[in-house]
Amino acid sequence: MASVNIHCPRCQSAQVYLHGQNPKGHDRFRCRDCHRVFQLTYTYEARKSVMPR
Repeated sequence: MASVNIHCPRCQSAQVYLHGQNPKGHDRFRCRDCHRVFQLTYTYEARKSVMPR
């Protein structure tokens, strides 16, 4: 099994840990240095229409 080194997108620290999942089931991570929460996979959903047709 290959291991993947995950770095914080804000401070580039490798001191990150798993911090649960988002509603879609993607893993969330938290940086121990800057405390930012981020995910590796991101789905942009702002363009979806919320008004019924």
